[in-house]
Amino acid sequence: MAARKFEVQQEVDGAYAFSGEMTIHDLEYLKEFLDSVGSRTKKVFISLQNVRFIDTASLQLLIAFRKSLGKKGELSVTAVSPEVEKILEVSGLKSHVGLLAE
Repeated sequence: MAARKFEVQQEVDGAYAFSGEMTIHDLEYLKEFLDSVGSRTKKVFISLQNVRFIDTASLQLLIAFRKSLGKKGELSVTAVSPEVEKILEVSGLKSHVGLLAE
């Protein structure tokens, strides 16, 4: 099995920084991570500042996680890299990921 191409670092409880490349190959890990975080805290903050690439499958998982929190929780993306910004604009998903105003 290939090594993950992205990493997660916890900044403080509920705040995480992702880095690397987020692809369909790591969806199971990402889903398990999000499920674990969602069971421990209701407000989740994720930085994508150091993500070089994110595919639509990973974006869809983040959006599904955000929706699954419903009114009981919140997912906010605090920052994105220029590469992710471009992907969000091209895909039309920028308004769906919970990006906080810069």
